[in-house]
Amino acid sequence: MSSLLTLLTAFALLVSSATAQAQVPVFGQCGGLTYSGSTVCVAGSFCQFDSDFFSQCVPGTAPPPFGGPINFWFPFGDSYTTTTFNTTSVLPNINNPLGNPPFPGFTGGGGENYVGFDTATFNASVIFTYNYAFGGATINASLVTPFEPTVLSLIDQVNEFLTGGVAEKPAATPWTSANALFSVWIGVNDLAGSFSEPGDRGVFADTLLDEYFALMQKLVAVGGRNFLFLNVPRVDLTPLILAEGATAQAQLKSVIDDFNTRLASRVASFKTNNTGVTTWLWDSNSVFTTILSAPTQFGFVDAVSFGNTGDFWGITSTLDRRHTRYSRRISVR
Repeated sequence: MSSLLTLLTAFALLVSSATAQAQVPVFGQCGGLTYSGSTVCVAGSFCQFDSDFFSQCVPGTAPPPFGGPINFWFPFGDSYTTTTFNTTSVLPNINNPLGNPPFPGFTGGGGENYVGFDTATFNASVIFTYNYAFGGATINASLVTPFEPTVLSLIDQVNEFLTGGVAEKPAATPWTSANALFSVWIGVNDLAGSFSEPGDRGVFADTLLDEYFALMQKLVAVGGRNFLFLNVPRVDLTPLILAEGATAQAQLKSVIDDFNTRLASRVASFKTNNTGVTTWLWDSNSVFTTILSAPTQFGFVDAVSFGNTGDFWGITSTLDRRHTRYSRRISVR
C-alpha cells in the first residue's frame, strides 16, 4: 500500500508540474493560426489577440467577452464568392469574422470580394461568415463536369454544412433561424459549360434549378429562414466568350437571360411554399450591364481587359482542354 501511495503521489506531482509548465509566461505566445502550444497564461496576465497569426500573454485582466448580438452568414457559390474558408481551421470569431484565411482570404479575383467587404469592412454590425463557396463550382458535377474533380459542387457545399456539425447549431456556432442568412451565387460555370450543348436549354435550366432548390429545402429543414439569391451575371461579355464570336456571345446571353427568368420564378415559389421564409433576389446581371456599359465611370480601364490592375475581369484558372468553354472561371475584381 505504501508503494502504491508513493506512486500516486509522484504521479500527482508530475501532473501538477506538467500543468505549471503549460502556463505561458508574460509576453510569451499563446495563440495564432499555426500555433499549437499552451493557451494558458501565468497568473496576473491574459492571452491578448494581436493578429490571426499571433497572440501573446500580457499583464492584466482579460476584458469581458463580446456581449452584443452576433449574426451568421452562410454563403455558397463559386469563384465569385469564395474566400477559401476551411471548416476544420479557425472558425469565425470577434477578431476575424471570416475565420480563416485572414481577411480578405484567397478569392477568385485575387483581392477583396463582396463577402469579405460585407463581413469585415462595410458593416456596422457583427457577422460571423462561414463561406462554403468553392472556385469552379457547378450546381451538380454530374450535370456539368467541373474543370477538376476536386471542385466542390453546390451539392457538396450544402452537404458540408449539413454534415459538418454547424447545421446542429453548436455552442461554437449558435445561429438561429432569425439571425442567420443563407446566400447562393451559382450558375456561371453551369451555363458557360453547357450553353452550346445540344438539346433544349430551357429544359436543362429547369433540371439545374430542380437540384438547386432541392438543396434549399434541406436548408429550410434545419432552420434556414432568410435566403439571398444572386442571379447569373453578364459572363457573355467576358473577353474569352467575346473572342469566340458574336454567335457564341449571343447564344450564351440568351441562355443566361432564360435561366435568370426561371430563377426569379423559383425564388417566388420557394417563398410561397415555405411559411416563414424571407427571400431576396439581387440582380447582378443588371449591375454588370451598367458597369460594363460605362467602365471608366466606375474606375475600370475598359470593358474587355483582364488580369491587371484596373481591369474589370480576372482569370482564375488555366484552360481545361477537354472543356475549354467551361474551364474559364472568370471572376470579377
